[in-house]
Amino acid sequence: MNKRAGSATENAMDRARQRSTGWARRMAPAAWLLAGVLLVGLLVAWPMIAFYFAVACLPTLAMGLIDDDPDRRGMVCVGTLNMAGALPFVLLSVTGQFKTNPLLFAPAYLFPFFGAAIGFALYYFIPLISRRLAKAEEDREKLALGERQQTLVDEWGANVATVKLDFSRADG
Repeated sequence: MNKRAGSATENAMDRARQRSTGWARRMAPAAWLLAGVLLVGLLVAWPMIAFYFAVACLPTLAMGLIDDDPDRRGMVCVGTLNMAGALPFVLLSVTGQFKTNPLLFAPAYLFPFFGAAIGFALYYFIPLISRRLAKAEEDREKLALGERQQTLVDEWGANVATVKLDFSRADG
């Protein structure tokens, strides 16, 4: 009975895993269609903003071309920070807050590129830093276990460190 309950749980988990990995594939055509419609609408309504997005989003395009991760984590990281740098200038341009077009100023292009550079740095350096921290933690734990082993050797003798224990049950 316990085996059957475990099997039902595993089947439910497999179904949930399939649903969670398949949603992106199911939504991809709709997302591309929506992006295309929005891009054409943007191009017709505000050609200067469409040109600005084409230039400002070049780092996202580059990361999309070089990112070999199936989940596109690098492109998401770079793209979100790239868009975060571009969006204020688009909103200022659309709302007409300035007498001149803010997309003509150099900071309008520097902020998205700076955001993309931060995204590149986060994507490439956070795994390096986390690996280094994990290695330092592993070394610290190894040192603590070595010290604990040495105290046991001092207390119980040298046999403690060399005896092989067999916990298998041969009687049953």
